[in-house]
Amino acid sequence: MPKGVIIVATVLVALCLVFTGSVIARTSIDSKFVNGPGSSTVGPPAHCLTAHRVGRMILAINNNGTFGTGFAVGSSDCFSGQAVQSCEYPINSHVQYLFAGAFWIGAVVGRDTLVSVGADGWIGLREMYPDESPFGDMIYRSIIDPSMPEFEGAISEEDYIARYSDTFTEGLGVDEDGLAHRPLNIEVTQASYAWSYSYAENMVLFDYMVQNIGTRPLEQVYMGLYVDADVCFDCDNTRGFTDDVCGFVHTWPAFCEKCEYVDTVNIAWIADNDGDFNALVRAPHVTGMRIVRTPAEELDVSFNWWISNGNVSLDFGPRELSETGKWEEEFRTFRTGGLGTPSGDRDKYYTLRNQEFDYPQVYSAAFPDTDTLWRYHTDRNQAADFADGYDTRYLLSFGPFDINPGDRLPIS
Repeated sequence: MPKGVIIVATVLVALCLVFTGSVIARTSIDSKFVNGPGSSTVGPPAHCLTAHRVGRMILAINNNGTFGTGFAVGSSDCFSGQAVQSCEYPINSHVQYLFAGAFWIGAVVGRDTLVSVGADGWIGLREMYPDESPFGDMIYRSIIDPSMPEFEGAISEEDYIARYSDTFTEGLGVDEDGLAHRPLNIEVTQASYAWSYSYAENMVLFDYMVQNIGTRPLEQVYMGLYVDADVCFDCDNTRGFTDDVCGFVHTWPAFCEKCEYVDTVNIAWIADNDGDFNALVRAPHVTGMRIVRTPAEELDVSFNWWISNGNVSLDFGPRELSETGKWEEEFRTFRTGGLGTPSGDRDKYYTLRNQEFDYPQVYSAAFPDTDTLWRYHTDRNQAADFADGYDTRYLLSFGPFDINPGDRLPIS
């Protein structure tokens, strides 16, 4: 291979959101569940950390609305007791591609705008918890051995089924607005699947089923997956995560026998800025996330990335000018004071539904102050520093939906 040639392989973490007509029977949550962690009337949440390992990629799975190890409770596998890697590819390489990800969901409830997050990645909010054991225990299934009890009902070689709710309210702290958590009153059933087959060994599929277990309709519901990747060798002991870059691929050339066409792929991606090709251990791969199918022909999809920092001048993300873009809203000032991190329920909901498709991070210094769509960073040297890689995170979101009391929104 000639020197200077970089081969980048794509690893797809496919959060496949396929709406189906199936319904899983589930009784409504009882009153003791809403008392929250530490209540004397209920046992502690049955937190579980495990991982998909059957394919070429290790991916940590939790039952608290997150994936990866960054927002996990505990450090060892609740099924095997072994240590868990956040996202390693290929297995045993010690090259990491994820700090943590989290499920976000927001809605209008009466006159209120509320958002619940598995984690916010900023001030440490945790708003989704499993029930006590045995009700909140994670379930393992597998199609590998028909003689084993975990074979019954299995979909893949490695199924993990988790159930959690946003109805815990005690001891969760406050958000950036100083407000305590106000639940949407939802329960999420999450199933993730992995295979060792050559055509599926580089991906993990997720199912979500969201049920309104409250008494009020959830209107204008938007859902999102938040990802803080951290791409590097042995990220736990190095600072190699400070040079990540991300972006969004809308289309890609495709071939079918004798025809050639442009396929719509809509993949959010993140990678190390140069694959660490000058380092002793390389991190050349790219992780991606996509919405595969949706419940309607028309859906609002948004892709936002940002860099969180307590220094306002370093808290940055692409932002459209006022009254521009697909959603011609007035420019919203985030209460962190910067252009990047959405703070509090109202800012998070705005970001979930803003219909932005942020430009690739490498273009951060490319926009002049006369650009008609994007705000530019006034410090051009700092913008160039963002463009060549930083500790970046992104949110891929979609909606809207309405979920009436008792209704379930099944997502595959």
